[in-house]
Amino acid sequence: MRFVRQTLGMLAHAAGLLAAAAAAQAQDIPVVSIQSMTGPAAFAGTLFQKSIQLAVDEANAKGGIHGRKIALIERDNAGDKGQAINLANQAIERDRALLVLGPSLSADSLAVAPVFNEKRTPFLTFASSDAILKSGPWSLKLRQGSDVDGPILANHLLEKTPIRKVVAIFDRTNESLIEYKNVFRDAFKAGGGAVVAEEAIVSQDANFLPLATKIKSMDVDAVYVSAYAEQAANIVSQLRKAGLPTKVRLIGSLAVASPKFIGNAGKDAEGSIVISDYVLGVDRPLNKSFDAAYQARYHMEPDSFSAIGYSLAQVALASLREAGPDPTREKVRDAYLRIRDVPVVVGSGTWNQKDRRPQIGALVLVVEDGKFRIAH
Repeated sequence: MRFVRQTLGMLAHAAGLLAAAAAAQAQDIPVVSIQSMTGPAAFAGTLFQKSIQLAVDEANAKGGIHGRKIALIERDNAGDKGQAINLANQAIERDRALLVLGPSLSADSLAVAPVFNEKRTPFLTFASSDAILKSGPWSLKLRQGSDVDGPILANHLLEKTPIRKVVAIFDRTNESLIEYKNVFRDAFKAGGGAVVAEEAIVSQDANFLPLATKIKSMDVDAVYVSAYAEQAANIVSQLRKAGLPTKVRLIGSLAVASPKFIGNAGKDAEGSIVISDYVLGVDRPLNKSFDAAYQARYHMEPDSFSAIGYSLAQVALASLREAGPDPTREKVRDAYLRIRDVPVVVGSGTWNQKDRRPQIGALVLVVEDGKFRIAH
């Protein structure tokens, strides 16, 4: 009997420990991050995820949210819409996420938006297009629409440079890149500039010499490119190889503003003007701490994708704090709608939204001596 009592006591103690562990785990706030950490968009998704993890670890080290730690669950959809939809359903049903971060791409975000709205789960996306909002009130954004970035770039060119005639090159397979081009074109023309031609490419294109030869014969002041950084670097290098003079500047959409553009294009990137969310070394407290923490942890300089990921995490954390000590999905969504003046490391340094349409501001950068610098 004594052995039985000891055994029962040990089992009861073990059960108590398991119950305590389960209770502690239940106190964690489940947040799922769905990013393209492999596949063609891994250049963005991996950096988004690194910065989200950094921000969450910082918050947990300070005690979490209202004394509860954030349980960040990472998922990789590999840039695949079908996989993104599967992971969205898992985040809702299996992971019981109070908030989902991502996906990385606009197309993937548009694919999952109906799922989250049907099941009343807030997701905070990296998509810039306001089209994501049409799916319903559970679609939340970090980034402002290209209707903000494009005019800032167009106005800078018209007010601060002699550029008046532009040819536009854009990736016709990417909805965001098309939108960047369209908004810039319309703002540039409205301000008195001219877009003399629009040349469509696809993301897999690598040989641009025929296009470069064609553009060389045009009477333009600049070439506007709306493509991702590595492809944009290839384009500008082949333009210079074809003989396009350096006085014809390269103008880049938001997608071009990455160190990979400078790294791949080398000296051919000099003088390029791009619109950006972020540049290293801005003299603001949060930027300084982020720049230092990111480099200490990952042994690399953060770029605009890193900064966007960290900023999205700051908005997510602010929403969770505002939702109170007993958050629900609806409370988190409503908290997002209430928060104002959230410190971020992109744009003007302060994030706001009205009717789920964010305002951050943007920076116009120029490549000088192999570095992005704020243009004046």
